[in-house]
Amino acid sequence: MHSRYRAVFLLVTALLIPGGLARAQEGEQAAPSPIDAQIERARASMKKIVEIPDGERTFENTVGAMDDLVATFFNDARMTCFMESVHPDEAVREKGTAATRAMGEFFIEFEQHIGLYRALEAFARTEPKLEGERARLLKHLLRDFRRAGMDLPDEKRERMLALEKELNDLSIEFRKNIREDDTSLLLTEAELAGVSPDFLKTLPRIGELYHCKLNGPIAGRVFSRCEVGATRLKFSAAYGRRALDNIEVLEKMLKLRAEKAKLLGYENFSAFQVETRMSKTPANIKAFYDDLRPKLREKAKLDFAELQAAKRAHTGDPDAVLNAWDASFYIDRLKVEKYAVDQEKIREYFSLEEVTKGLFSITQKIYGIEYTDITAEAEKRERPIWHEDVKLFEVKDKASGEVLGEFYIDLHPRENKYNHAAQFPLHLRKRWADGKLSRPLVALVCNFTKPTEDKPALLSHSEVETYFHEFGHCLHSILTEASFVQFSGTQVARDFVEAPSQMFENWVWDAEVLGTFAKHYETGAAFPKELLDGMLKAQHLGSGLRAEGQVYLGLMDFSYHIDEDGELDTDAIREKVYAEARLFPPLPGTHSQASFGHLTGYASGYYGYLWSLVFAQDMFTRFKGRALDPKIGMEYRKKILSRGGTVDELDMVRDFLGREPNGDAFLEHLGLGKKKGEKGPADKTPGG
Repeated sequence: MHSRYRAVFLLVTALLIPGGLARAQEGEQAAPSPIDAQIERARASMKKIVEIPDGERTFENTVGAMDDLVATFFNDARMTCFMESVHPDEAVREKGTAATRAMGEFFIEFEQHIGLYRALEAFARTEPKLEGERARLLKHLLRDFRRAGMDLPDEKRERMLALEKELNDLSIEFRKNIREDDTSLLLTEAELAGVSPDFLKTLPRIGELYHCKLNGPIAGRVFSRCEVGATRLKFSAAYGRRALDNIEVLEKMLKLRAEKAKLLGYENFSAFQVETRMSKTPANIKAFYDDLRPKLREKAKLDFAELQAAKRAHTGDPDAVLNAWDASFYIDRLKVEKYAVDQEKIREYFSLEEVTKGLFSITQKIYGIEYTDITAEAEKRERPIWHEDVKLFEVKDKASGEVLGEFYIDLHPRENKYNHAAQFPLHLRKRWADGKLSRPLVALVCNFTKPTEDKPALLSHSEVETYFHEFGHCLHSILTEASFVQFSGTQVARDFVEAPSQMFENWVWDAEVLGTFAKHYETGAAFPKELLDGMLKAQHLGSGLRAEGQVYLGLMDFSYHIDEDGELDTDAIREKVYAEARLFPPLPGTHSQASFGHLTGYASGYYGYLWSLVFAQDMFTRFKGRALDPKIGMEYRKKILSRGGTVDELDMVRDFLGREPNGDAFLEHLGLGKKKGEKGPADKTPGG
């Protein structure tokens, strides 16, 4: 993906990869799009920009006008697209899918519009005296048009258009196959032994059998609590065989991406993708992994030995081998045995209602903002409420009273809903030439366990962590002060975008923070100090194996995109990477790449989860022991969150830290430690 405009559509939600301008065959009538009117208005704006005489071009009527038309189009059309991920009505979801396709196609039409590029070049030749965001916008637009192939001969530009069209269709098909996959298991109560009876009450039943869909809450309970190894194996096998039609789809995408990179003069698609990110080159990504992996392997070996010993003791089999589907179960078991940390007991202190109150209270305090529930006013404000679980909130700056934006929360799983956790941008902040302001609107979509008849929704500690993570994205979007949508909120380099949300996960490990909201759902008792002490002692249990899991996914994604021709056997590549990156024996017959949705949205960018974690943990060092300090919070809001993409990411981090970033806190977070004078992974980042 070459344009930050299209990145808005991609970021966090992983909704789109490059699309193309759909054209009906001669004599064929194109199907109407749900956003046809918005597209026609945007085309009229493009025509107006192109027709301005070169001698009359200004920043406002050319560069600013391009940002204006994208802001108008996105804010008018995006909600329709979003409905494909959340709406319970199939017809509305299908309309959303059609709109998503049309939106992707429009962005390609925009980015490959030779008239717009020539207009931009004409303005740039006047050597305008621009500063700050304005200078950055011109520079980035010129770069993005060139990366879209605007300097190519006509024949190659036409081929680029065809490639983008097919890639857009394939990415929509890939996501839809995952979303609509109906793989499930029918299991007896005995097969689910160890899973909380309260949780089992939430599952639908067919006679005496529990109908287990493969969503996050169910899989999490089975892998961490189910005593029956055969059941965990069944879940792992079923998980790895979802959306198998996507293998063919993925291999087509990889071939087309490689062709696109070659057309643009890049060695491979990864080189094209990361050119505009913090990593800059595939060589820097490889160096990052090469530095990190030996350190992780030492810890992973210790983890593997500890968990395998636990399995042998538990099963009574001295030759038992630890498998990937056993790890969460024995981590959970050892937490109880060694540290008196029982995840089911922990849930009792994290009712969703109280966690939400705490999350809201904390962020309002440290960032100087306040939230108001405006769900009842949604219709009057022309904000759709697509399900009874959905709530809408307004965000104001506490000091000035200025409205900063709005956010939805949609927190429980349901049929055909997006089945992970994500923040979806719906409207973007934009300062118009007349001084008027369009404010951000985002949706926080999660899949936390629903309440039962006799208990509220109770979250695991990892679910609380996920909630804080996604809310970090939400505030990154809303607290932006960028004037142009090109740099609004999470419009930062893809390998930095996770850093603010990853950093915010640390709050759920802080005793002072937990003291503000973690209390027993029945008695109101505070979260026990000894329980938190045990959790902190157990924090690095299995951390090497978990981190190697991230390395595996990142390397799989990376390896798929460094082949020069895109002629890949994705199973063979995945198996090779798995053998190199993980200590577990592989599970035959699984094809996990088929259901790995980030292969569309991230596309050689999944390494960014660990890359950005370096900066996340380093930034958190400013908050350590002062997690509720508004002074630091406001400084962080000003120097990181408010800037969006208006400043280079490394410069933002340096400004906030007051020094060069390093990898010390990252290594400590992974349970690796760091010897004095030893370089960490952050030293491998450009300028780090």
